[in-house]
Order: sequence, then structure tokens, then C-alpha cells
Amino acid sequence: MQAERSIFRQIAAVFIKDMRREARSKEVTTTTVAFAIMLMVIFAFAFYQRDETVGIVFPGILWVSIIFAGTLAITRTFDQERSGGCLRALALIPGTDVSLYAGKLMTNLIFMAVFEAVLIPLIALSFDVDLMSHLTEHIAIIVGVTLGFSALGTLVSAVLVHSHLRDVMLPIFLYPMAVPLIIAGVKVTRALVEQNETDEVWMWIQLVAGVDVLFVFASFLMFRWVLSAIE
Repeated sequence: MQAERSIFRQIAAVFIKDMRREARSKEVTTTTVAFAIMLMVIFAFAFYQRDETVGIVFPGILWVSIIFAGTLAITRTFDQERSGGCLRALALIPGTDVSLYAGKLMTNLIFMAVFEAVLIPLIALSFDVDLMSHLTEHIAIIVGVTLGFSALGTLVSAVLVHSHLRDVMLPIFLYPMAVPLIIAGVKVTRALVEQNETDEVWMWIQLVAGVDVLFVFASFLMFRWVLSAIE
């Protein structure tokens, strides 16, 4: 029981530290929100259509924007620890293999939630897409894909923390593993925009939920080996 409380305190400490740093610098939220809005403006001018092609164009634009902006946030996951050279010290603390990963995952989820809260309504408004008619399904698939993508991204970011090419290598490693999530996100969004049957939609959402469990569980198991290798 004492050990569990200690781990929860460590998770809270990691999360609060990152949030305080971001509250002072606003580095990640500013860059990701600005980048997401820039993508939205470019796509809106390039692909805007007020006809039946919206169901084809909108899902791709939405998920490309989310994935690219999310990658921008995830690449900065361990910047503070890397620049401070404190990963070795963190690795010596009991329970860090769980608490450090969980705290960083929570941080990435918050960062992605912030720019998604700005990006998604803007894209929907730009393409005149009604998200409210299937709001529960939209939220379910966005939350599911965001969780799985953040879980993978946090692990891959740790693997590449000392690489000088981490900004280039992270998408190369991350995107192929995230393909099932991205495909599911596009399929569900298109089905909802085109008002197709909800049975297929919930089948994809259940698939994403299963993939999330796999990715989160595997990432927690693998992070201890990653941490011991990068310390």
C-alpha cells in the first residue's frame, strides 16, 4: 500500500513538473496549436468542398492534422530530462519505470487534448461538418486513437531521447506502429460524416479500445528496459 502511494506521488510529481514548466513557457501548446491551425487553413483552402466529397476529404484532413500536431508535441516529451542529464538519477529511484512513463503519458494526453479542442471544431466549421449528431461516437474514436498514439509516442520518444536525429526518426518508428489506429480513425470519421450504420462504427471503436489496451500494457512493460538502456 505504501509503495502504491509512493508511485502515485511520483506520477503526480512528474505530471505537475511538466505542467508548471509548460505554464511558464507555453512552448508545446503554442507550437502545436499554431501548427494545427496552419494545417487547417492550408487544407481548408486547398480542399474545401460543400458537396458529397466532404465525406472523403474531411476524415483524411482531420486525422493528418491530429497526427502531425501530436507528433510535434510528443517529440518534446523528454527534452527537459535530457537537457538536465537527470535520467540516470531518475532510473535509480524505485518505481520510476512506472511513474515516469505514466506521468509523461498524462502530459502528452493533455497536450494533445488542448490542440484537439481547438483544431477539431475549426476543421468541422471550415468544412461545414455536423459533429453533434454523432458526438458520442466522435469523442470515443478521438479519445481512443489519442490514447494509443500517445502511449506509443511516449515509448518511442524515450527510445530516441539521446538521438540527434530523434525529430526525424520518431515518425519513422511511430507511424507504422500507429497504422491500425489511424485507419480506424479515418474509417469511423468517414462513416459518421456520411451517416452510415453505427454497427460498423462501434466495431472499429471496439478494435481501437483493444489496440489501446495492448499498446499501453506493452509500453509499460517495455519502458523499464528502455529506461535502463538510456540512463
